[in-house]
Amino acid sequence: MFKAVSAYTKSLAAVARWRLGYTFALVVISSLTEGLGLALLLPTLQLAGVDIGSGSAAGRYAAVVREGLGAVGLRPTLALMLALFVWIICVRAIVTRAQGMAITVLFETFAQHLRQRLFEAVSGANWLFICKSRSSDFVHALTNEVDRASGAAHQGLYSVSGAAVAALYIVASFILFPASTLLMLALCAVLGLLLRAKTRAVYSVGSEVSDVTNSVYAAAIEHFQSIKTAKMYGAQRRTCDIFSGLTREMTATGLRLTNEQLSADAWFEIGSAVMMGGMLLVAIKWMAISPAEVLILLVLFARVLPRIRSMQTSYRGFVALLPGFATVTRIEEQCRAAAEPDRDVGQPMEFRSALRFENVSFTYPPNATPVLRGIDLTISVGRTVAIVGPSGAGKSTIADLVMGLMPAGSGRVTVDGTPLNPARALSWREGIGYVGQDTYLFHDTVRANLLWARPDANENQLRAALRKAAADEFVARLPDGIDTIVGDRGATLSQGERQRLALARAILRQPRLLVLDESTNSLDSENEARILGAIEQMQGGITTVLIAHRLSTIRWADLIYVIEDGQVVESGDWTTLSARLDGRFRSWCVAQGLAA
Repeated sequence: MFKAVSAYTKSLAAVARWRLGYTFALVVISSLTEGLGLALLLPTLQLAGVDIGSGSAAGRYAAVVREGLGAVGLRPTLALMLALFVWIICVRAIVTRAQGMAITVLFETFAQHLRQRLFEAVSGANWLFICKSRSSDFVHALTNEVDRASGAAHQGLYSVSGAAVAALYIVASFILFPASTLLMLALCAVLGLLLRAKTRAVYSVGSEVSDVTNSVYAAAIEHFQSIKTAKMYGAQRRTCDIFSGLTREMTATGLRLTNEQLSADAWFEIGSAVMMGGMLLVAIKWMAISPAEVLILLVLFARVLPRIRSMQTSYRGFVALLPGFATVTRIEEQCRAAAEPDRDVGQPMEFRSALRFENVSFTYPPNATPVLRGIDLTISVGRTVAIVGPSGAGKSTIADLVMGLMPAGSGRVTVDGTPLNPARALSWREGIGYVGQDTYLFHDTVRANLLWARPDANENQLRAALRKAAADEFVARLPDGIDTIVGDRGATLSQGERQRLALARAILRQPRLLVLDESTNSLDSENEARILGAIEQMQGGITTVLIAHRLSTIRWADLIYVIEDGQVVESGDWTTLSARLDGRFRSWCVAQGLAA
């Protein structure tokens, strides 16, 4: 736990910088104002008629305070002392407000820093890592865990504030009653050691809170993503039962955390009461202090012990929230370990001749069976290349390698003879338009979804892209036309309409290479023909890769690669492949009713 506290403190100090010093300064000033009030306590009691004994330590201390006031030209009277008390309280109120605001600004700034760093780390991770990860883990860390991590700063700083005030009271107590104060500190140390197990238990349950809330987040996100399927299969009750079970577990964990914290507080309360009673007994019976000094000792202890308790409570709150920081840090480190390399600015990828796969194989870890085995293929500039095959043959993996989302496991992918390595992949993808099987639209307007691919596009370019994607007519019929909000993931549109908007977005980018991964599967024949006709008209001006299992969509391709079991089993144009009576391509043509 010490390492976790140390790592957290270093991270907070690196982010807060001068704010941390400013906050600590306010803590010190706030503590001093309380200390000044304490300093005026004894002479005020004396002026009020309380006999504190002129020869006692308290009497001598009161005399020193009166002499100090006289040295600055102030005559110590009851009215003056009460006025000073009021002034100190006013100053303390102002400083306390500033301190609270400074602490809030500090932990909100820390939360912003953690959230921004984590988001950048996730965004910069390579595609293979993201595919293997659960998106709800990232969402949970960016929201709940970041809030817990920043909340730990809030608790920690208030713990330091309480410690500073307690230190002032302890110093004052030591000046007046050194023996009793030392005994009190020794007993507090013993009490703290006895409560260490409670503090460790709080940290352990705090870690469980992170785990169970992550499970709740995952269940909620997965349910909302599959809510249509759940309704169709009548599974709402089952999913609600699963979610209810997780929330019950989260509630139980939260109650255990509260129980551990309150138990520690209760034991400290009991221990401090026994300690104070024993110390007063010792002071009265064996130290023979006066009744006035007993009263002062009671006042000091009554002020010190709640401060120590508050400090302990804040520290345990800090410890309970600390696992949130550990979770955020762990996920960020994992993402940065899987980060894509920085852009290779010295060698931009042009694409003037051809993209080639040279004996490329690929395996998704930790699987042992390769998805691709010894693939050789060529995609020449200005041509339309189709890649066809059954589901699971490796077609989409080829598309990911073409776009530089993943490096080849063995062999190499080259663009104009230059290896497409991860450092060059960022600049390479800037010239690619992509439409996948699962179309994603943002919960925004049609216009915003298009501009996401090319923010500087004008109205004419937007309209042209919609027209080429056969989307202009249905967009015109929407309630607000191009400014209609499409709903979450485009929920207000049909699947075919979503795919046409995704295609328009890709065309708007004016890419060098257009990759269509099963992108016309949900279209009716008329709109499919319009889209394929528009793409066919771009032949020669744009290089197109078509991933398909519906052979009708690739009839006009310049070159067709047939993939089966991760290998190229045939290649050629439509006429050549469909004429091979014993070929795999012809057998699929027959199955789809396309054979001559």
